[in-house]
Amino acid sequence: MHVESKARLFELLRHSERASTHLYLIRHGQTEGNVKHLLIGSTDMPLDDLGMRQAAQIGNRMSTIRLDAVVSSPLRRASTTAGEIARHQRLELTIDPRLVEIHFGHCEGLTISEAVARYPELMTLGADPLDEHFAWPGGDIRSQFHANVLATFTEIALAWPDSHVAVVCHGGVIGSLIAQLDGGSPNDIAAYPVANCSITHLEVHAEGTTAHLMNDYSHLEAVHTQPFTYTLPVLDDRDAETRER
Repeated sequence: MHVESKARLFELLRHSERASTHLYLIRHGQTEGNVKHLLIGSTDMPLDDLGMRQAAQIGNRMSTIRLDAVVSSPLRRASTTAGEIARHQRLELTIDPRLVEIHFGHCEGLTISEAVARYPELMTLGADPLDEHFAWPGGDIRSQFHANVLATFTEIALAWPDSHVAVVCHGGVIGSLIAQLDGGSPNDIAAYPVANCSITHLEVHAEGTTAHLMNDYSHLEAVHTQPFTYTLPVLDDRDAETRER
């Protein structure tokens, strides 16, 4: 596992006053849609067998970390994962519908190849990751989705000053936030991968947002049923101390 000695600072998201909010962003466990590479956004697909084991493992991992709240997308794959964390912490689960994954519209449940075959315009509309006007047929417009993601996490951070909050949601949501904070394209999925049941630890404070941990999945027995390559986690000394406790 690669460890960087210095945490990263993003200036886009910050507290307006001398407060600090720790956000633990966690993607849900694996689903059948992940295995089959389907466009599953708003579809309420449950966890598969490995996903259930991953949810238990993230629950154990987070059990030693102070949490004041567990907030989840309403989709079952997220709320089931979040439930494991809340159970260990003896906290009530807070559902936030703004955390749902991007809506792929008429392409829900299809592979990319199937979607392009049915909607050839996706070849040109989706080719440019910088095209914020791109819209999934019958679904979300990129720019609106990304704006909602940033606004939602900003409101969560401001609503929980001086608190530690686990936010369980989706790869597209977490990837969008990190890309926007980093100044990259939130449509460039390959540049901002998020593994199932990985942890990204952000600390929002007056100077900006410090990323202490990025896409860490070291607690999982298996990341996926098929071989995938994910970005290695970024860890600072405080997270190392947390994991040793």
